[in-house]
Amino acid sequence: MSVIQAINVRIYPNKTQRIQINKTIGCCRFLYNKMLAERNDVHERLKDDKETLYAYKYKTEKQYKEEFPFLKEADSKALQNSNRNLFSAFLNFFQGLNKKRKVGRPRFKSKCGKKSYTTNNINNNIQVDFAKKKLKLPKLEWIKYNDDRIFTQKITKATVKKTKTGNYFVSLSLEAQEDVEPKKNVHEDKVTQFDMSAKEFLVNDLIKMENPRFYRSVENSIKKLNRQHSRTQKGSKNREKARIKVAKLYEKIYNRKKDWTHKLTRMLADSFDAVILEDLCVKGMQSFNSGLSKSVTLDFSWYQFTTYLKYKLEWLGKHFIKVARFFPSSKKCSCCGEINSTLTLSERTWTCKICGTTHDRDVNASKNLRKEGLRILKEVKNITIIHDDKNTVGTTGIHASGDNVRPKDLLTKIYRQLSEKEELCFVRNESPPFKGE
Repeated sequence: MSVIQAINVRIYPNKTQRIQINKTIGCCRFLYNKMLAERNDVHERLKDDKETLYAYKYKTEKQYKEEFPFLKEADSKALQNSNRNLFSAFLNFFQGLNKKRKVGRPRFKSKCGKKSYTTNNINNNIQVDFAKKKLKLPKLEWIKYNDDRIFTQKITKATVKKTKTGNYFVSLSLEAQEDVEPKKNVHEDKVTQFDMSAKEFLVNDLIKMENPRFYRSVENSIKKLNRQHSRTQKGSKNREKARIKVAKLYEKIYNRKKDWTHKLTRMLADSFDAVILEDLCVKGMQSFNSGLSKSVTLDFSWYQFTTYLKYKLEWLGKHFIKVARFFPSSKKCSCCGEINSTLTLSERTWTCKICGTTHDRDVNASKNLRKEGLRILKEVKNITIIHDDKNTVGTTGIHASGDNVRPKDLLTKIYRQLSEKEELCFVRNESPPFKGE
């Protein structure tokens, strides 16, 4: 697969540049809503005359600029991308109807919603000066940014974003790199598997990684700030100050969770050639009234974790295996294969009636996931599994040359490396939440 990389950096525009960014965001939102309103109106008038409806020619950005001259102040490529975004939204909607997927009809953009616009690199109008740490964008000239990363790929487009707290970021999309060939041979010791648990987050037969509880650790503060916000008068300056306080706390939670997820998935991708997980129905979990819903979406994001891990493994030519959703990983005995059909969600341990083995629910599930994942690697992906008792392959940044690199030691070092950095994941003053078996 080809690798398309994006780098997100924070920028520090001056007053004039902030005004221009806000104008462009507003113009893109205005144009998007106008085009959507036109399409809705045309569809309502001509829905009975299909031939005329399909042949109808909608207004272009140029025609809208003539009708609304203030649109000329915005970046022309950003306005064109708004039109493309609307086209893509309708395309996804109609494809969803054909494939019977639930894709909503395009809706109008709110002034209080997501604030961003995308512009393309034409004639090198997007440049980066790594020495001076400045970034050049159309209509904005040079802007200061804060990032130490250096890249050599050509920039294809840039997305300027404004957060709820008033900070500005730019996401730079780089040219696609050469295709990465997937590995054909995988050492069994370089394959790991995890079962997701609301309490421990990731569990297997070697280690338990506790739920980082990013949201629950500051839940009382969130409730307090929301109460203060609701007591202020609508439209007042105090209400805006209270809103920013709430937004800053939510942004902090999001940034810490994202940073922790990036570091954990990077370490796992560097350490193992294949990672096996279960394909979970997160939307179904959100319907639970228990703490499970809060765990998989607020304390940590299971979808975010699997997405980051998948693309990082694929970038390295490694394998991400998802076991089918209805595979009985928890109910199946990992020793004899007997399925306990009466097992309920509240039962955390159970004893097999056939072989008499007592199982920890999550550990037993991880063992079954490993067996099924190895089968998928061999039979579906045609990967050769190499059985090695001694694994001497090192991983840069996780352990020194000559250290013991068994899977248990790798997982132990990975999680301890994260746990020791309290600023990354843990607010409470507790010992590092690590459990080794």
